[in-house]
Amino acid sequence: MFANRLRIYGSQRPPGTFLRPSAMFLSVAVIVSMLFACIAGCGKKAPVPATGGITARELVEPGALAGPGPSILGWSPRGAVLAYAAPGEGGGADVLWTYDASTGERSVLFDPAGQPDNIDVSSAQWSPAGDAMLLAGDTSLWLLQTESGELRRLVEAGASATAMMFDPSGTRVSYVQRNDLHYVDIADGRMRRVTADGSDAVFNGCLDWVYNEELATRAAQPGYAWSPDGRWLLYMRLDDSGVQNDPVTDYRTVPPTVSYTRYPTAGSPNPAVSMHALAPDAGAQALDIPLPPDAEYVLPFYAWTPDSGEAFFITVSRDHRTLRLNAWSPAGGAVRTVIEETDPHWINESYYAAPSFLPDGRRFLWLSERDGFMHLYLYSLQGEELAQLTQGDWLIETTAFNLLTPGRPVHVDPQGSHAYFTATADGPLERQAYRLDLAGGGLERISTQAGFHAVALSGDGEYLVDQFSNVDTPPVTAILDAQGREVEELGRCAGPSLELPRVSREFLTVQAHDGTELHAQMVKPEGFDPDRKYGVVVHWYGGPALQLVSNRYGTTNIFNHIERDVLYTQAGFIVWRLDSRGSFGRGHAFEVPICGQFGPAALDDQLAGVEYLKTLPYVDPERIGTDGKSFGGFLTLYALIHAPEVFRCGVAGSGPTDWSYYDTIYTERYMGTPVENPAGYAAAELVSRASGIGAEPLIIHGLADTNVHLQNSVNFIQALERADKPFSFVPLPNEDHHYEGDGLATALSHSVAYFLRQMGE
Repeated sequence: MFANRLRIYGSQRPPGTFLRPSAMFLSVAVIVSMLFACIAGCGKKAPVPATGGITARELVEPGALAGPGPSILGWSPRGAVLAYAAPGEGGGADVLWTYDASTGERSVLFDPAGQPDNIDVSSAQWSPAGDAMLLAGDTSLWLLQTESGELRRLVEAGASATAMMFDPSGTRVSYVQRNDLHYVDIADGRMRRVTADGSDAVFNGCLDWVYNEELATRAAQPGYAWSPDGRWLLYMRLDDSGVQNDPVTDYRTVPPTVSYTRYPTAGSPNPAVSMHALAPDAGAQALDIPLPPDAEYVLPFYAWTPDSGEAFFITVSRDHRTLRLNAWSPAGGAVRTVIEETDPHWINESYYAAPSFLPDGRRFLWLSERDGFMHLYLYSLQGEELAQLTQGDWLIETTAFNLLTPGRPVHVDPQGSHAYFTATADGPLERQAYRLDLAGGGLERISTQAGFHAVALSGDGEYLVDQFSNVDTPPVTAILDAQGREVEELGRCAGPSLELPRVSREFLTVQAHDGTELHAQMVKPEGFDPDRKYGVVVHWYGGPALQLVSNRYGTTNIFNHIERDVLYTQAGFIVWRLDSRGSFGRGHAFEVPICGQFGPAALDDQLAGVEYLKTLPYVDPERIGTDGKSFGGFLTLYALIHAPEVFRCGVAGSGPTDWSYYDTIYTERYMGTPVENPAGYAAAELVSRASGIGAEPLIIHGLADTNVHLQNSVNFIQALERADKPFSFVPLPNEDHHYEGDGLATALSHSVAYFLRQMGE
């Protein structure tokens, strides 16, 4: 949902359409009058904290907190050669490097400086033989020979080309352009358009907004897969014709322009999904693949059996309580259910992945949360469970945005003897790397440093690349052997270029009202004085599918931990974080208290944390405020309304104020539809309760937010005006849900000034 990893991995948006001028001017006039007439002081420059020191602008400058390091890591399918992006020998912009783990040799494979077409090294993909790489530029796709360094234009596909990949033989490259599938023959440059009905509402082999946001890696991910023999192309088709449009205004043009994103709100029609397969070389019509009757969604992760005999894909019901692994046979056209998963609350389908077939071609590995934690199972092709390979009150990490290879959380060596993954077996605050003996069942931890690890296995199964960080250590990338012994440190981020204050970060646990253990973090200012009374900023998220309290470096977290820690402690406040019920990393039972209603369970746990804070002699119980973004923005407003006596003030960044405004997949997973659960939606709706707010909130929202739409803040602001309630509002021009640059600096600086105004001594 709100995490919006789009900017981390890139994004794909459907082509925009535009309003007629008369409608456009009306839209602009309404938005401007509603936004800017109601701003309380947002045009003034946020004052620099009286304590001076580091500014928000300095903190958001590129490289200010971590510095450059290896990224976009990818092993060659054969051997042990790793490709990665990092600055060149003299620094500067990223170039494409290779490192051969068997020899220790590293070299620059490609430097885009001086090359045509603004080629992006982060787009690099290996060919199946490891002898070439595919690269994308502004207008074309390029082929780079890894031995000779020869670069040639493969196809002029335009800036709209996405979802590129080699076919299994390495003789063709497929891609999506203007929502249609194409491929190009590498030898002679012959192009073929595979589908012909792509449009702003029809997506062939690629994903629309809601699929990309809620079910995928947010990386313009392909919605198709080649069979291993290259004869078949399996692809997803999404028809958004029945999905409502959401407008976004761009004020930079004259006159302003309005574009649209297909966006299904809770209870409204979803994209119509269908599955198809065609034999590109045969020139035949695409085959329709029948879906189970209750299939509302198809996960965009597929797997073919090694002999190309069947294609496996996953379907999910609209109520998110039934998930099926299905197999389709090109020979007979039949679809069979291989595995069926059910849950009385909901299935976290966004944590599931395609099965991994073992080298014998007769068995596969399957990840399932059926026992309450995500664990690994061994299955036969017929769907017989052969063994549960891992178990315990811990989970295998499967969230795509935390992995080096999205969509492939478990790595199996070529012999099929060992599997590698990261998990919480040594505690939920960390992700350690483990090796599992698939035959004997022995589980061995192979990472050594405390913190968050992500690993990927080399093509020959002899080496791992391990990237880790912790609260004190910016990301470090190292090469390990298959047993976990370090071979070489590939690179490390240099850390802050600024002289940051020496804050102290402490992890601790508190008890919820029912006795459940909750993990928390306290950040104290430099020069902390236990005899002094401090105000506290409770920085929270509070929603499902994310974890705020963890032992990882703050800039790798989407909520800008370090920036807030520096600015708020510098202003004289303690920062407090707590992961309440519903958050990720503790298993399904820890999540289900939020089922059917957002707000109460999270707030109750957060209030238990505040009660603990008030027992501390150095905390001023009258100066406790909140800061949250996305779900955390909702929780801030929810708390100021439902616990007005507890919180002095609160910052609400881009938060939902009515869950019927948010998308189908995320909202219905936990809440059901508005028709099924009217009481739950009514209880979590904030607009009609704005008159009960107990403090003056600071509301921040990007004016180009395609995730949590601007109507959430606008409608809440209008309700505050109607109730004569004071508020401050900071609009971020042309900012989407993920703030950066000017927008992030503005949001942070206004937040600091707000807390000083509301809670300063």
